[in-house]
Amino acid sequence: MTFSISKTALPLCALAAGVMFSGRADAAGFQLTDFSMTGLGRSYAGAGVVGDDYSAIAANPAGMTLKGTGGQAGAAVIWQHGEVKGSADKNNGAPYYQNSRVSGKDDVDIPVAVPNLFAQYKISDDFRFGVGVYAPFGLATEYQDGWFGSDLAVDSELEVIDVAPSLAYRLNDNWSFGASLIARWGKVKMTNTSYGAGFSDFEIDGWGWYGRFGVMYEADENTRLGLVYQTKSTEVEHTLKGSHDMYGIPNPAPGINMNGEWVGGTVTRLPEHWQVSGYRKIGNFGYSASVRRTHWQNFNEFTLTSTSPLGYHTSYYKWKNTWTVALGVDWFYNDTWTWRAGVAYDESPVPNAAARTVRIPDNDRYWLSAGFTYKINENVKMDVGYAHLYLPTYKARNGASKSVSGYKTQFVDAKYDVNAEILGIQFQYDF
Repeated sequence: MTFSISKTALPLCALAAGVMFSGRADAAGFQLTDFSMTGLGRSYAGAGVVGDDYSAIAANPAGMTLKGTGGQAGAAVIWQHGEVKGSADKNNGAPYYQNSRVSGKDDVDIPVAVPNLFAQYKISDDFRFGVGVYAPFGLATEYQDGWFGSDLAVDSELEVIDVAPSLAYRLNDNWSFGASLIARWGKVKMTNTSYGAGFSDFEIDGWGWYGRFGVMYEADENTRLGLVYQTKSTEVEHTLKGSHDMYGIPNPAPGINMNGEWVGGTVTRLPEHWQVSGYRKIGNFGYSASVRRTHWQNFNEFTLTSTSPLGYHTSYYKWKNTWTVALGVDWFYNDTWTWRAGVAYDESPVPNAAARTVRIPDNDRYWLSAGFTYKINENVKMDVGYAHLYLPTYKARNGASKSVSGYKTQFVDAKYDVNAEILGIQFQYDF
C-alpha cells in the first residue's frame, strides 16, 4: 500500500471522500498549513504576525502591513512512513453477495510535494495588496487494489487550490486590518472494489468561495497580537459535480445494468476557524505562539449522489471541533543567519476508532520543528524548515458484521503505526 498526505495534503496543488477538503500529515483532518517554510521551522507559531515572510496572505491578511513589496516561492515535501495491518469484511459477489473475512499488512511509504506562491505590492504607507496561491486542504491515500480493505477504499484523492487576492490597511501605529476573498478549486477522486469483481471510480471537481478577515494590534515594534476568522466555504455548502464510472460489477437484479458512466455530485461543509497569534521580540530572540479553533462539527456527513442504480451513498463522520496550539522561538544570530525551533499539538477531529475511516485515518499529532533563514544578499533570503510529526498508534474500527436483508455489511479493524516528516525550502525577494 502507498499512503500519502496531500493535508494533510498536499500539493498546492493537491488534495476525498471519506475525504473532501486536507491534511493527513501536517494538520488534523485534511487541513494543511504548509504555505510558509519560515513558519514550518517554528511549528507555525505566530502565524501571520511575525512578519518575516509574505505568507500572512494565507494566515492573517492584516499582517501584510509588516512587509513591503516583494514575494516568495517555496515547496514542502511531506513523507509519511509506517504500516497498517488488520482485517476487514470483503464482499465476494454472487451468490447472495456474502462477505468473507480477510487480513493483511501493508507498508506506508510515500512523499508528496506541496508548493506555494505569494506576492504583494505596497500601494502606500497604509495599504498593501497581495495574492497567494496555495493548498489549504488535501489528502491522498493509495492502497493496493487487493489490500484487505479494498471494498472500503483503494484511492482517495483531494486536491484543493486557493487563489487569494488580499488587501490590508494600516489605520495607525497600533492597528492593522486585512481581508481576503478567496476562490477555491477542489477535485475529489474516490475508488474502491465492489462485489468481488467490480470497481467503482467517482471523480468530481468544481469551484467555491470563502473569506478570511484579520486584525493585528501592535503595542510597539517588537510586540504584536493578531486575530483571524476564516469563514465556511461557499456559505456553508460546497457543491461539486462530475462523473461516476462503474465496471465489472454484477447486476444486483435482472434488467439492472450496473456498468457505465453516471453523473454524480456531492455536498459538504468546509470548516471555519478562529486563530489568535502573538509575537514578542526580546534582544536577539523572538517568541511566538498561536491557538486555533477549527469547527469540524460541520463536517458530519459526506453524501455522494449518482444517477447510477446505486443512487447515493452517505458517509457519517461525527467529527468534533478541535484545538491546535503552537509555540516557537527565533534566534537572530547575526545579520545573515536566523535560527528557529517550535513545538505544537494538533488535535484530531476524529473522536474514536469507530468514527475513523480508512479513507481519512486521522489522529492527534505532536510537532517538533527546526529551521533557519540565510540572507543571501540585501534582497534575497532562503528559508529552510523541518518538522517531525509523531502520531500515536491508532485504529479504524467501524461498520457492522450483522446481516441486513441477507447481505452482510462491511466491517474493518485496521491498526495504523505511522509518523511523518516535513522538509521545506523557499526563497524570498524584497524589492
